[in-house]
Amino acid sequence: MSQFITFSKGISGANELECLIGEPVSHVNAFQQLTKKFSGSAVTTLGWGRKNNTSKARAFSRKNDIPIWSLEDGFIAYLGHPALGDRRFSLIVDKTGIYYDATQPSDIEYLLNHPEEWLTAELQARSVNLLRVIRQHQITKYNHEPVSRWEPENKVQNRVLVVDQTYGDCSIKYGMADESSFDAMLTAALSENPDSEVWVKVHPDVVLGKKKGYFELEPCGQKIKGFANDRLKVMAEKVNAQSLFPHFNKVYVVTSQLGFEALWYGKQVVCFGVPFYSGWGLTDDRIGCTRRTVQHSIESLFAAACLKYTRYIDPEMGERCELEDIVDLIALQRRYQKQEVNTLYAVGFSLWKRAFLGCFIGGRAQQVKFVSSTDKAVEKASEGDGILLWGAKQYDFQAPQGIALWRAEDAFIRSNGLGAELRRPGSLIIDKQGMYFDCTRPSDLETAINTLQLSDREKERGEQLVRTLVRQRVSKYNLLGKEQQVFASAAHQQKKILVTGQVNNDASLKWGSPVVQSNLELLKAVRASAPDAFIVYKPHPDVLLAGREGHIPEPQALQWADSMVSDNDILDCIDQCDELHVMTSLAGFEALTRGKTVHCWGAPFYSGWGLTIDQLNIPRRTAKRSLAELTYFAHCYYPNYIHWVTRRFTTVERMIQALKQEATVHQTRSNKLVNWLARNRRKAGYLVEVFTK
Repeated sequence: MSQFITFSKGISGANELECLIGEPVSHVNAFQQLTKKFSGSAVTTLGWGRKNNTSKARAFSRKNDIPIWSLEDGFIAYLGHPALGDRRFSLIVDKTGIYYDATQPSDIEYLLNHPEEWLTAELQARSVNLLRVIRQHQITKYNHEPVSRWEPENKVQNRVLVVDQTYGDCSIKYGMADESSFDAMLTAALSENPDSEVWVKVHPDVVLGKKKGYFELEPCGQKIKGFANDRLKVMAEKVNAQSLFPHFNKVYVVTSQLGFEALWYGKQVVCFGVPFYSGWGLTDDRIGCTRRTVQHSIESLFAAACLKYTRYIDPEMGERCELEDIVDLIALQRRYQKQEVNTLYAVGFSLWKRAFLGCFIGGRAQQVKFVSSTDKAVEKASEGDGILLWGAKQYDFQAPQGIALWRAEDAFIRSNGLGAELRRPGSLIIDKQGMYFDCTRPSDLETAINTLQLSDREKERGEQLVRTLVRQRVSKYNLLGKEQQVFASAAHQQKKILVTGQVNNDASLKWGSPVVQSNLELLKAVRASAPDAFIVYKPHPDVLLAGREGHIPEPQALQWADSMVSDNDILDCIDQCDELHVMTSLAGFEALTRGKTVHCWGAPFYSGWGLTIDQLNIPRRTAKRSLAELTYFAHCYYPNYIHWVTRRFTTVERMIQALKQEATVHQTRSNKLVNWLARNRRKAGYLVEVFTK
């Protein structure tokens, strides 16, 4: 077994390295360096690139005749930015040099000089597909900037982009360049493009105030010291660099990765240093590298750098993955980075809901402010702002013109445990028309089901999700209950009906079940419709746990039901029944996925599409949908999901994996004291989170 050692606490403390390298990494302290012997082919030292703090590790490796491997972030490396606390999901492990050191060979240089050893038609095809998706979603190394469409003020025909870098960047020294290279680059850009605007792009780290660049700005922030030219512009605002490329004819770099990314967009790139992507026939090189002898396309260059040279780890699951998995995850974040309102005023949110709401809003609001009433929200809001309400609270409220009104509610796969237990949700619905439980008006979900055409890929995703939900026994709260025969007393051939109760003051009953509006009314109606059936009644767990409205004493329930069960597993009960009767309960949707006949006495979101037996008709619902399509809309299209390891948006499939992997899978009500302590510990944690933001 190989032994990996490092002098860096940062490297040894990076949890992802063991997965990416394949073995644990041990930190060697100063005492061990002097007293412990390291030798043999099984020992390897790890250092971070060509940073100055790796010199001791290199000297140690030479002295002990052991190899040293260089590590660096990959070329697509973060969902956000490391300066903002994001964790990397890609790593370069170079056993020869490192990609930005042009003074000596590296693994990437070897790959590019010997494509016959690795370049296949499959890798070429992957590159083509990945570059298409990357361009579509403006994916880059750091992905903290929102997707944008940068538009210059002047409608000139020709523009040139000049890329600054952070001062002291190792890639400059080892890319055969220095400080003077930046002056030479800007001078050349101005002289070689006399009819073009020349824009200097400031590095993101400089914009964040973390580092300084090579170009010194005038106090006004719009001019470069030492360069007086009316054609010279400065771009220091936060902007996704990929949104710039459509507006520029040529890109000048010293060694910046932005030159590599410009090649993804087919731009002419001029290099004043020797980055890894120069010297292969794709760039205008002002400094050559005689070791680089092969001509490449952008697809083969991309395949070498991003598919062969770089390793990837799924930031949610902590497992090795492919670049396609990473690109899909970033594309998902992009969906929620587009700003829709300026300030979002969230009305009447409890402290514990405030702790998680911001993650679900994402970049759709510039900021979220919490207020106590809609009156205060209206008073503070101006055109372009929004107001957010929870569920059916103040459901008749109408926002003033020019102010958006959104509503939030738990989605259909929520957590391992009840909301009453303060279990943080992994999913949330944000609806901009109504709410899914309101049959009196359209919702975003109803509109989508009625109007959107799904692709074959989306339908297949819905089919696979149905299989996953059944196989992994997924429900909204994923409660672990007793598994026992609940219809054991039913006679042979007797129809077995399960009736699921709800919280009587639940908004879905008020707005989705205008005729049958209580658990007792439901039981009576079911018995009247099926006088000879064996009926089992299961109350809602929130009614039992939190004492909410809707409790029916067992003697009263048994006047219409043959049996009443409380802490039984809902999915186990569904599996045993022939039919499920509900008002608007989500259990009806869960029963559909398990192939059961479902009778709806109200009008839940899943009724009216040809899959249920409905007591009410909703004329707006005209489409006929398959179970796979309805599953896609309800679980994939409509909700937002957060993975609480990364605190980023995720998919329903990944959320299901996370729920199944949770260490604290709990049994409800198994120990009241333990549950009470756990609930209050969570509550304290959420309060700390709210007040420390």
